[in-house]
Amino acid sequence: MKEGLVRAHKERKSKAVLAAHVAVFSSLCVIGSFLRLPSPIQSVAFDSAPGFFAALYFGALEGGLVTGIGHIITAIINGLPLGVVHLPVAFGMCCAGGAMGLINRARVRFGLPLAILAGVSTNAALFLLVVPILGWVPALAFLPFLLTAAVLNALAAAMAYIGTRRRLVLG
Repeated sequence: MKEGLVRAHKERKSKAVLAAHVAVFSSLCVIGSFLRLPSPIQSVAFDSAPGFFAALYFGALEGGLVTGIGHIITAIINGLPLGVVHLPVAFGMCCAGGAMGLINRARVRFGLPLAILAGVSTNAALFLLVVPILGWVPALAFLPFLLTAAVLNALAAAMAYIGTRRRLVLG
């Protein structure tokens, strides 16, 4: 009986910790969304860095949730410039954060650089989702801005992760 209560308490605590991590880092995405990078589409900002950090530090679930929520928050703050396309983009960002978290946790050689590469390439590939709205030429013109933002977000997250991975204790 007591064993079941302890397990239920740990499970409840882990869900509470997960919710707290997602809430705090999603809030940091809001702050990052105001740090915009020059781009034809206003929603290119440092909103992904907290999600990428969460992916590297906590794992795929937290990273995926935070990057997806972070994208939606940034899109809303900027007036949803691409309309409903932001929903599949948010799902793609979940995949980018999840891939970073999975690869970083895997016991592979060069895990962190591979995780960064996976996150950046998945994020940049999402330009394909705007092709039906903008057309190929504007979408390809937008790609360098998106790629630059993805690289800067991933590098900021990686530097924060490297600086804190052995010192920070969260949950």
